[in-house]
Amino acid sequence: MCQFKAELLALLVLAGCAATEKPPQESARSEQPALAEWEWADGEMPWNTWDESLFARAQREDNPILVYLAAPGCEGLFPAPTPALRRLVAEKFVGVQIDPFKRPDIARHYDSGGWPALVVALPDGQVFARAVDIPPANVEPYLRRLRTAYEEKRAVIVAKVQRVASRPEVDKPFAIDAVYRACAAAFDAAHGGFGGPAKFLETSVLRFLLVYAEAQDAAPARQMALASLDAVLASPLGDSGGFRAYSYAPDWSVPASERDALDQAAMLHLLLEAGQPRYAESARALLGFVEGALFDKAAGAFRGRQVMAGTWWTDPTLYADRQAALIRAYLAAAAALGDNRAAQVALQAGDALINRCVDGRGRVQHVCGSEAEGSTGLLVDQALAALALWELGEWSGEARFATAAEQVAQFMEQSYDHPAVLGPLPHRGKALALQLYGRQGRAERVVALAGEPRLAQLPGRGHSSWARALLLYGPPL
Repeated sequence: MCQFKAELLALLVLAGCAATEKPPQESARSEQPALAEWEWADGEMPWNTWDESLFARAQREDNPILVYLAAPGCEGLFPAPTPALRRLVAEKFVGVQIDPFKRPDIARHYDSGGWPALVVALPDGQVFARAVDIPPANVEPYLRRLRTAYEEKRAVIVAKVQRVASRPEVDKPFAIDAVYRACAAAFDAAHGGFGGPAKFLETSVLRFLLVYAEAQDAAPARQMALASLDAVLASPLGDSGGFRAYSYAPDWSVPASERDALDQAAMLHLLLEAGQPRYAESARALLGFVEGALFDKAAGAFRGRQVMAGTWWTDPTLYADRQAALIRAYLAAAAALGDNRAAQVALQAGDALINRCVDGRGRVQHVCGSEAEGSTGLLVDQALAALALWELGEWSGEARFATAAEQVAQFMEQSYDHPAVLGPLPHRGKALALQLYGRQGRAERVVALAGEPRLAQLPGRGHSSWARALLLYGPPL
């Protein structure tokens, strides 16, 4: 499915991992032992380290920057690089490989639309080309064309980049109803879900629609949410109690070969929030899947993702956002289903979150225990961790969770100064921060964060998490 034409200044819209081979037609149901290390499909390349020296070198050598966004299960553009390709990248580019799961801030900045991807920028960092999941055989010719264009048509490239950068931003007030209309316009009445041809779970959209239906007495919103949820539950995306990330086909019939902990947490919340007894069985099955496939009992921690590579490979990395998201989902399940086991797992994971992911200043390490490998202090991570720890404190009454939650929240506030505009900050991070302040009853913070934000683009499905947070925790409409 994921063969894209690579063009200068082309913006591609597919999210998530792009497949480099034909989509799998069958799902493997049995759980297998996790592999300790991922066997990368890429060969050795002269990649540099991501730091300030990368940009200094690009400007000193007057070479474009080449960013290769690739992760386990989302790689393979350099399977057998020739000596000529290695020399091209080493001598004519300043290249760096980035794992988007470990560095979501870099991946969001370069906005490739999917992985594996090549992003090429001028020495000052301004992007002039993006290509997602191009055939490996086309990589070398593609890079040579870009290098030739850089040498012979630099003025044209710079002019195009500057025109894009100078376009006036859409300065529109945020409107919850506009988000709903965008969801309704993209709804697939035949198969459920939104958009296509690839179909993602889009749990943030479904959770928004449930809240919107309640707040606005809008039955069609609830019908869209439940129809989509039922379609997913009846599809091959449901796998051993858990859920695959997306389908290659609009009828949900061709599931992708990855399962992400963030999706499992959001699906658990969605099943509980749907408010119908028929979803309780699916919620319990999902709890069983997560504990069996993603929870490391020895470490007391949730693992972040799985990729099918003949058998299911479990990423050994501990990601703070996925850890916190599953803690919150497990506490919600404990409350809704009366499941004490879920609460005990959440409490154990909470200790791992404090001990392995949060430093003495309250700063959250995205890759827990490895500050050098991942990002630190990201808004989403700070807000999610603060929420998870605060909810653990409320559930257990144990002071260590409340104290840690306050430290994490304070670091977040010092870093972001409770911004009152959406701007470049991720909508999900702002939504989580608003939820934290709303749950804590901090009205002044809610007002400061929820004050009429302006948008750089028209409201759409991507604003669903913010719209939902405003309905639940914002000032009265």
